[in-house]
Amino acid sequence: MKSTFDTGWHDWIEININRNCDIIGMYNILLEHDFCPLLIKNRLKLTDQDIQQSTKSSKKSIINDNTHAKLLQQTTEIIEAEDRVFLPNAEKIDTDNKLELLKIDNFLNSHECIELISLIRDNLRQSTTTNESGDLKNYRTSKTCDLSLINHPLVNDIDRRICNALGFDSSYSEGIQAQWYDVDEEFKPHTDYFEPNSKEFEDHARVRGQRTWTFMLFLNNTLKGGATQFTRIDKTFSPKRGTALLWNSLTPQGRENIESMHWGMPVEDGFKVIITKWFRLKGKGKRFIKEPNEYIPAYTDEGFLKSRLPEALFKKIYTFYQANQNTAINEYVEGFITSKAEQIPSELIPLIEDLKNEIHQVLQPLVEAWIGHYLKPSYVFGVRRYRNGAVLKEHRDRGKTHVASVIINIEQLVRQPWPLVIEDHNYRKHHLLLSPGDMVFYEGAKLTHGRPIAFDGNEFCNVFVHYQLT
Repeated sequence: MKSTFDTGWHDWIEININRNCDIIGMYNILLEHDFCPLLIKNRLKLTDQDIQQSTKSSKKSIINDNTHAKLLQQTTEIIEAEDRVFLPNAEKIDTDNKLELLKIDNFLNSHECIELISLIRDNLRQSTTTNESGDLKNYRTSKTCDLSLINHPLVNDIDRRICNALGFDSSYSEGIQAQWYDVDEEFKPHTDYFEPNSKEFEDHARVRGQRTWTFMLFLNNTLKGGATQFTRIDKTFSPKRGTALLWNSLTPQGRENIESMHWGMPVEDGFKVIITKWFRLKGKGKRFIKEPNEYIPAYTDEGFLKSRLPEALFKKIYTFYQANQNTAINEYVEGFITSKAEQIPSELIPLIEDLKNEIHQVLQPLVEAWIGHYLKPSYVFGVRRYRNGAVLKEHRDRGKTHVASVIINIEQLVRQPWPLVIEDHNYRKHHLLLSPGDMVFYEGAKLTHGRPIAFDGNEFCNVFVHYQLT
């Protein structure tokens, strides 16, 4: 159990307190990451009454169920901590606390959906269920594509993104699947968990554990019908291209949740294509893989924006760089900026204070307009000059001081383009190319970014500007 907070967690706590985030939600996230309860309580200034009130219902269930321990062991694995998932950019659906249900719009873009539909169409088989006897025959009339068996770059990347979004190591998941529904085809009301005390459970859950979260993606806008309806909580979602639905098949106490009953309603016109990925209680190693900065809220839709620096300011910075190249200081940062060549990977040309102040004066209102918050300047670093063979490790920046940042490209002499690789809020990787005078706004504390491809050229010069919330 961890007895101290490192810098990343200190920054995460301060940012979320300043944004008036739910303190009990923060308490639960920190518990999930194995911090000492007393340490969390003192840092968040919680009382025993606050904590007792937040955990009252779960404690009551554990006490009441102690006499049934043997029976519970025969049905499903009871986990010590809640299977908590916190997605800052997801919409939490109100279910009167009956079901953990979330929605993410635009998790996939149109191009991804179209490419997937084309791939799925060519690899379909008849769908099956784990029990097809008696009245359950024809319960599911769709066709299935086993996407996990197709070694396709887009499929593999979406599988990775789903795991990262939920924050689970991939060993706790099943292979990704797709389902295709034509007119009149459906999947009648069902749950995703395996029925306790059944052959189904013995065959499918005894080794890997019960199903927990379901991550479902709509790939097209069905012309009519085909909605997913949660029948016991009266929530219905019509297919919308790129939208993700996520729900937990277990209660916070680890029991199968009948409120997760859902119905893939019949398609009335057109067709419906979805992707489904299920997660399990058992896997290898640590289940939760999220870093503290991933819990920072998303302030913009995508997380970055490419633009142009005002020309007058660019000329001033460029002129200063040309006149002061001989002031460069070697800037080797072990494990962060490295080199594939036998030379120092980067150098730093310090800026004078007047130029730093002018950069902030010009950029601060632009970054504030982009991110939608008033900001306070943190740093302007000098001109970093990367040399041939340089590699910048993919990373997240410091949580408090780098909430919003800017990279300005000043000069480059390259043999091959050198992209900035940055993930958006849905863990999609982008390769951005900057020319002299280009700049990119980005949420550096939250999003991974770097230049993992070795630089092929003589020099590549950037200025970095960072802001924190007021």
